Order: sequence, then structure tokens, then C-alpha cells
Amino acid sequence: MTETSHISAEDQLAVQELQRVFQLQKAAFLRDPYPSAEQRIALMKRVPDMLRKYRQKILQALDADFSGHSHDQGDLLEILGMFDRAKFNIDYVAKWMKPVPKASNPITQGDSKAYVKYQPKGVIGNMVSWNFPFDIAVGPMLDQFGAGNRVIIKPSDLSPACGEVLRQMCVETFDEDQVAVINGGLEFARHFPTLAWDHLVYTGSGPVGRQVMTAAAANLVPVTLELGGKCPAVIAPDSVDDERTISTVAGIKVIKRGQMCVTVDYCLVPQSQLQVFTQKLAAHMTAHFSEGNAAAHACGIVSERHVSRLHKLLDEAKSSGAEVIQIGKDLQPGSRDMPFYLVVNPSDDLALMQQEIFGPILAIKTYQDTADAIAYINKGDRPLGLYVFAKDRSFIDQVTQQTQSGGVAINTIALQAGQPSMGFGGSGASGMGRHHGEEGFREFSIARGYFERGAGGTIDWIIPPYGAGTRMLIDKVAYAPVAQQALFALKQLPKNLMAKFF
Repeated sequence: MTETSHISAEDQLAVQELQRVFQLQKAAFLRDPYPSAEQRIALMKRVPDMLRKYRQKILQALDADFSGHSHDQGDLLEILGMFDRAKFNIDYVAKWMKPVPKASNPITQGDSKAYVKYQPKGVIGNMVSWNFPFDIAVGPMLDQFGAGNRVIIKPSDLSPACGEVLRQMCVETFDEDQVAVINGGLEFARHFPTLAWDHLVYTGSGPVGRQVMTAAAANLVPVTLELGGKCPAVIAPDSVDDERTISTVAGIKVIKRGQMCVTVDYCLVPQSQLQVFTQKLAAHMTAHFSEGNAAAHACGIVSERHVSRLHKLLDEAKSSGAEVIQIGKDLQPGSRDMPFYLVVNPSDDLALMQQEIFGPILAIKTYQDTADAIAYINKGDRPLGLYVFAKDRSFIDQVTQQTQSGGVAINTIALQAGQPSMGFGGSGASGMGRHHGEEGFREFSIARGYFERGAGGTIDWIIPPYGAGTRMLIDKVAYAPVAQQALFALKQLPKNLMAKFF
């Protein structure tokens, strides 16, 4: 546990509040450990109305934290997406809650039943990333509600205005023994994963994800980690000159000004078509996103520290001799609307090729043939998303079947992460676990196995004291030839049927 004597007064208060609410929710869960489908649906139904009511405050908070944020993007990605997720979970949660029958052996177990029933885990902690401060808080919360859990949310200290709005709207909408939002600083964030959660969710960087998992391991807390990574877009020879390819790569990179875990981090293009692709992409971005550095369509960089980090990546690339194409005007003092940059064929030892960029920089690399592109992807960590632009189905299948990633999108980018019906998560260094829809329901549930003994069968023969029936079952059945086993089955099944009625 974090030593609270060395943290700020604000974080000490946050830790105390966390301890209080954690115990409150634990007690509430014990009083009602298996909420009905109606109870879960009632909670999920509150979410769309809550977001509608707080819409303007949400958009204003995004503006404040990002030094400007597209309201269209705020509506689409932080609010409206939650409407779809709520509706999908509401429509299906009763079905997901039904016991799932499992096969049992009618010969030895008679008419006994085996099934799995999904039980709520309990109290779940959610450590939310700053880049999607509402989506990453509310989206998993819908899955956690669907699974019958209680939730404590820790917003990022890099988006304090959003964290405060999130706290206000949850206080107004839910009882604190069901949902609580607690804001705090760095030391509070370090303390958060040390509690004995029933499950912990973290979204953010790989290095911090490792720290979170280490802290959670002390209490054997299961974790869901969404960690991002370097997501590639592989452009096939037949799609380099395609306008939809160009507009999709450019447009998705503009979302959140590249501060999105499933955005494209680098493009792989055929070496012979590098100039064509680079020129078309630069022309498209200049035409659509250079005015005001795309302020109408994106958001600002989250902090001056992150601006400085991104400039260091660019300075190193320029110093190495890589071609750097700037799209938009130089960043003005006091502004965080960085222009966009294409970095052509950067060396793999540069920081921008070693780290997740998480900003308005897109690297463009080349490959000789399909096998070369696949080898390049596979020599790095498994990405959160893999994107393939191609008309040739064999090219798509070869790339997707011979690589690994958390998810895949074909002839588009990032949309695999926004499907309410499909689990979203990483693989390897890009994370573990899934949320969204049925996979989210199961992620935040315990798959509890049930066995109900029925009539018939030979169960008594495997329970001590062992006897003649036990030896017969072992020697004359288990180790017997298949024909002898079949004969035993033919004799046993009628006995089991009779035992059910007599």
C-alpha cells in the first residue's frame, strides 16, 4: 500500500475517500450479490439521459482540458457512441445471464446437469486514460453494470475538468454504493491499484500498465489492460492510389490529433509507390486539414509536456536526415494545435519508431513484397490494431493470418474498436482482456461452473469407500477395448432411464 504520509494533502483526502467508498461498495455487493436483469437494465438506461443532460458541460470540459476540442468529435466519440453501447447491452443482458449448458456423460452421470452461470465479480476499479475521458469511463461501466458489478472510477489527472464533470454527473445519477468517481493526482493513481479489487481496468501506456499489473498482483487482482502500441496500416499495391485509402488514413489520424490508441502509427507502402502515396496523402491533408491546423476537426495536445515530447521526436528525425513534411502552420505560443507531420522512411532506431507516437506524426515506411511487410510487423510488439488496405483478398488474408494484433480493420482504421457487439482489447504488449458487449459482460463476470447430480449413472462407484463397482469401472470399462465400452454403455443407459422414474 502507498505510504500516505509522503503524498499531498489532496491525494491523502482522495485515498481516504477511496477507502471509504470501497468498503461501502463491498458491503453493498454482499447484500445484493446477484442483481436481476431488471436492476442491471435500469442502471444502464440512466446513462444516455445522463449524457444528454450533461452534453454541454462535457463539451466545455473537453475544450478546457485539450485547449480546444472539436464539438463534433466530442459528440461522436465521447457521447453518442455510449448510446449504442447502452442499447446493445440492454437488449442482450437477459440472454447473457442465462445458464449455458455444458455436456456431461449420460452413461456415467445419468441425467445430471452441468452448466455455467455468470456471476458478478463485485467491486471493479477503472483507471481512465486522459484521451477519451468519458468514453473510457462510461463504456466499460456499461459492461460492468451489465455483469452486475459496482464501479469506482479514477479519471486521469491530465484531464481534470473532464474528471470533475464525470464526478458531478455520476453523483447526480447514481448512488455512491453503485458508482463513484474519485479524482486525484499521481500518488493517488499509484495507490489506486493496490486495493483488493475484484477486477481492475487500466487504459494507458505500456510502462504504467506494467506498474499497475505489478501492484494488482499483490492481491491477485485480475486485470484488463488496454495499452495501445504501434498500429500499422499496410497498403497493398492495388490501393496506394485509391482516394478512399488516402482519405481514411488522413482522417483517422486527425481524430484527437493522433492521441488515440487505435489510430494508425505508421504506414507500410510498396517501395516503388512511396512517392505516389506520400504526395497524395500530403496533398489531401493540406487541402482539408491545414487551415487552423485542423482545429475544427481535432483537439489540442493534452499538455505542454506532451508537446515537448512530440517536438523531440521530430527534431531527432530531422537530425537523422529523414524527410519530414509539415502540414499546417508552426505551433503558436500558448497554443497546442500542433500541425501534422509525415516522416518518410525514418530509421528504425529513432524514438518515433520505437515508441507509440500518440500525436500528429505519421511515419511512412516501405516494403519490397508481402512477406517483407509481414516480417516487419512481426519483429515488433503485437499492436492493438492492424489495418490492411487492399482489393486483393489473398493479400488481406496473407497479412492478417500471418500477423497478430488485438483487432483488425480492413479498408478502414479503428472501427473495430467501436462496435458495441464485438469485444475490444489488445494482445501481448498492447494489452489483455476485452470489453464491449458480450465479451465485456463475460470479462467482468465469474464463469461459475455448476453440476447438479441427477438420477442414474455410476457416480457412487467413484466416491469412497471403493468396491467391486469401482474396480469394474476401471478395469472393465475405462481400460477396456472400445467394443466392450460400447456394450457397457448399451447396458447402462436403460438403467439410467429407469432410475429417473423409479
